Amino acid sequence: MSAVSTQEDHSHERRFFRAIVDFPVTIIVPGHELVLSGAAVDLSRGGMRITTTTDLPAGQPIVLRFTLPASDRDMLVRAKIALTFFDASTKRYAHGVAFTQYTSSDHEKITAFVASKQPTT
Repeated sequence: MSAVSTQEDHSHERRFFRAIVDFPVTIIVPGHELVLSGAAVDLSRGGMRITTTTDLPAGQPIVLRFTLPASDRDMLVRAKIALTFFDASTKRYAHGVAFTQYTSSDHEKITAFVASKQPTT
């Protein structure tokens, strides 16, 4: 496996099980005074896919604010846009997001939530 990742190399996207989700997410773009509303459509312990009406470039650092379903506490997670594409069927941008920094408590909660959605074999 190459140490260099390119946009065409999507093998890193499926390292973790992804739970299908549907909850609101606030996307904060630091340094640009930009706050966007979006929706999470899948979640893994390493990242999530979000949809917005705004295009964001790959590599863009962001901060995500969201509350997991059945939770009562907002999470603030630093992340980076890994890939972006326009979904013509929904007329929204889909962003693959990689988590870059979060508290150990938030990591545990995300991991437990995703594990609870994973089918048993």
